[in-house]
Amino acid sequence: MKDRFKLYHRFLKLKGIYSLAWKSALKLIIIVAIIAVVLVVAQHFITDFKIRIEGFMKTWDTATTLTVFFTSETLLGLIPPDFFIAWTRYSASPIFMLSVLAVLSYIGGVNAFFIGRWVRKFPRINLWFEKRFAEHFDKIKRYGAFLIVFSALFPLPYSTVSMVAGMVNYPTKPFLILGLSRLLRFYIYALALYQVV
Repeated sequence: MKDRFKLYHRFLKLKGIYSLAWKSALKLIIIVAIIAVVLVVAQHFITDFKIRIEGFMKTWDTATTLTVFFTSETLLGLIPPDFFIAWTRYSASPIFMLSVLAVLSYIGGVNAFFIGRWVRKFPRINLWFEKRFAEHFDKIKRYGAFLIVFSALFPLPYSTVSMVAGMVNYPTKPFLILGLSRLLRFYIYALALYQVV
């Protein structure tokens, strides 16, 4: 058992998984720290900041917000999901709405995966994506399952990684299972974001 652990540890080290995990965690810590500092400064200098934020968030139309979110999660993750997680804090049922976001994000990733599969049929478009997202192609080939899980949990472009996974013909069933880790992200991030917004 000990030898197996050592072998697995060596494999992860050689593949650069520890480095990827450290960079992802560091990026997350920096983002959370920046958000926290901005919010603390805003609360200090802006009168009734929390009341204003709550008022602003409550003006968001639910159907429109969910549509924008789902579109973003399907098409290259154009808007960070953190804004939407913060929005759920002020909905009538925060945990329910957070769960809706989590499921929509998972489905968006699945859509991106199958869009990637579809794009493979068109050589010119496929070539453009390969050039545009060369770094992600290299990473998915190098890290495989680890990259899918890290992008699901950490601030990496999950939708882009999902699309690239489809384009490199990553097996569907493992992708669908690994992608479930995306659901966790929303509850973990909500624990932190609900404290500061």
